[in-house]
Amino acid sequence: MAFAVYFFIGWISIICFFVQKKKFSVVENTVLFLCVLIVNLNWTWLIYEELGFITYSHDTWNFVAYLIKRSIVIPLLVLISLNFGRTDASLLKKLTHIIVSSLVILAVTSISHYLKVTTVKDWSILYDFFYYVALHIFGHLIHKWYQTYIVEKENEVLTR
Repeated sequence: MAFAVYFFIGWISIICFFVQKKKFSVVENTVLFLCVLIVNLNWTWLIYEELGFITYSHDTWNFVAYLIKRSIVIPLLVLISLNFGRTDASLLKKLTHIIVSSLVILAVTSISHYLKVTTVKDWSILYDFFYYVALHIFGHLIHKWYQTYIVEKENEVLTR
């Protein structure tokens, strides 16, 4: 059951990303996706494997559902949120996008707990919320860094 639910959520998030009007280029989206994916993989490895605050199911299909959530759904939802806002949007609008997107990812995580894909030991869902907000902020910082150092350096080389 969990595999079917996460397979559906994964496909919906992929379709939403490709249908959405993007404000970033293909290269920017790729860099953002990979950076968010790397941070998310390392975070889940620390919390699940090393510290043992959350455990995942050892059932094969539930584990595949966990992998879909960790490797596809969460990074894509962050990327959708980053592409949704405008670059000239106010800080309040950006924070609203971050909070709403974090709540959506939190709902996906709650489904994971409900379907017994993951089991919480010494963990609060509030910690997940703070992590997802931090993940969004990290995505914004990576994009700002990319715009500042990579795109401007490319423009300098092209204008010479």
